[in-house]
Amino acid sequence: MDNQKQVVHDGWDEYANKRIYQSREPIGIWRSLGFGVFSFFSISMQGLVGAWLMFFYTTFAGLTAGQGATIFLIGRVADAIVSLVMGNISDNIYKYKLGRMFGRRHIFILIAAPSVLVAITMWVAGMSFWYYLVTYLIVTVLMSTLQIPWETLPNEMTKDFNERTKMSTTQMVLAGLGGMLTQFVPAQLFKFFPKTSPEPYILMQVIFSVATFFLVLVTYHTTWEHFVTKAEAKKLEAEALADNNGQKPNLKSELKNYFSTFKIKTFRLHMGIYLSSYFATILFSTVFVYYIVYVLKMSTSTSGFLQSLSIVSIPVTIIAGFAVTKFTYRSLYLFGYSLILISAANWAFVALTRPAHMMVWLIVGMSFYEVGLYILYFAPWNVFPFIPDLDTLVTGKNRAGLFASVMTFINQISQGLASVVAGYLLDFAHFRQSASGAVSQPASATNMIIFIVSGGVGFMILLAMFFAARFHLSKKTFKVLAQELGRLQKGGSMKDVDPHTKAVCEDLTGVKYDSIDFWKKNDQAKPSVKN
Repeated sequence: MDNQKQVVHDGWDEYANKRIYQSREPIGIWRSLGFGVFSFFSISMQGLVGAWLMFFYTTFAGLTAGQGATIFLIGRVADAIVSLVMGNISDNIYKYKLGRMFGRRHIFILIAAPSVLVAITMWVAGMSFWYYLVTYLIVTVLMSTLQIPWETLPNEMTKDFNERTKMSTTQMVLAGLGGMLTQFVPAQLFKFFPKTSPEPYILMQVIFSVATFFLVLVTYHTTWEHFVTKAEAKKLEAEALADNNGQKPNLKSELKNYFSTFKIKTFRLHMGIYLSSYFATILFSTVFVYYIVYVLKMSTSTSGFLQSLSIVSIPVTIIAGFAVTKFTYRSLYLFGYSLILISAANWAFVALTRPAHMMVWLIVGMSFYEVGLYILYFAPWNVFPFIPDLDTLVTGKNRAGLFASVMTFINQISQGLASVVAGYLLDFAHFRQSASGAVSQPASATNMIIFIVSGGVGFMILLAMFFAARFHLSKKTFKVLAQELGRLQKGGSMKDVDPHTKAVCEDLTGVKYDSIDFWKKNDQAKPSVKN
């Protein structure tokens, strides 16, 4: 009886049994939808920011483009620092009662529900620079802090390539739907308010925040995670001490862990693709509304309509989900990026030649961009759940949270730099803020806007293509690596590896197979087991 009371008290076995039961359930479309609706968390907190906040700052907040860019940069840097440690916190919160009771991932998902309402504070007009800085800081830090644990769930819930792909594809379809709504809803609201009114901006945030509150709760109740048992906890603690020469982890050892993720070759290439391509998208989303309003002399509702063509993301993401099981990620990347390059050339062509039927050119250009964009969004997040397994082959550990932190850190730095580059380039070109959006801009400002949406975006996409051409992770190569990892975890000997498997593992990890110490120690501790 005493032992039973202890189990209930500390929550270890009680919660573990629940998760073990759930982990046997197949992951179908409803589970995938439950996981994917959490995407509206980032959409409701930051999705609207990318498209509209800079314009809101320079139109209704009385800020210059440079001041807006400074807010973005400070917020992203702070967010990146917090994000860097968040994965480690999530990985280790099982040591505390709350983490054992709710789960080291799910406790943060639960916190996310009320947090999404904070985003409403960003859209109050007529406040000071410091008000906008503080509200943006709070929202960006909350978003990544609470999203990182969610990003690890595919790795926690299943090891099956097709199930993970189903989860990622469903999530990206829902993210695409949300992205379309962040353009379509404001475009409709703008029709009911005068151009000088800031009300549609705060109203759109209220709509998204309230809806997301309930969707986050759906994710909490429809997903599961691997629960760290007492035995695993003791093993992890012993490994952490061994890795740090018998000392408890400190700042130096944690920084070493973060940098160790780049030991994996595929992750290095992945981050090169991710950083450069997302940099391009932030450049585009920051200035596109300026391109429509100040270069082409059209309305904000026109910008909203064009960007709402992201509705194509739904069929594109579904097709990409099937395509990734038939073709390589490399092929998918290069195809999508080629479409974005075509759209970048289109923006310059339209601005400089003002062709007849301009709206047709804009719709075609935006359609190309949106198809390429959602391939760009789909592929990195479909790839990510497989990368911690590459690391497990090298280290013998599940460090999904750590990889999520590093990936988010790079993402935040990339987005912060892109925003500040766009903002300060506009200031450098003598861009003028206006309370109505109707002020005439000097030629230097309009030329700079064209340069950013065309040349800046195009250059960063070319850089992403350079990394993508060298990316070799695919369904076929991952299957080879996963089978080898499973064999080793079951006690197989490194000596029994076949040459092809060895070559694939070395190519994906960038680490010589024979130099992996973790499995060498296992070989020394027990006799070789033939596969």
